[in-house]
Amino acid sequence: MLRLAESKAGVRPTVDLSQIDLSEDISYEEHPIQILDRKVQQLRSKSIPKVLVKWQFHDDTELTREREDYMRDRFPYLFEAGRTVT
Repeated sequence: MLRLAESKAGVRPTVDLSQIDLSEDISYEEHPIQILDRKVQQLRSKSIPKVLVKWQFHDDTELTREREDYMRDRFPYLFEAGRTVT
């Protein structure tokens, strides 16, 4: 079991740099490509709608939950008919 963990630690993910538009300061902006799920986080006094987001240049193990209102403001094209899973 220990050897397996050691061998996985040495593996680094690779990205094809020709597909990434780098800026002068060698940074890039990622864009979401799909909304996979919608969930409401229930707190004591309020509900927070969140969406599960698949990002550009990331595989299916690197999904994130983001506030739905933030995603609607910045990336409205993701919420067009046929693009989301409800």
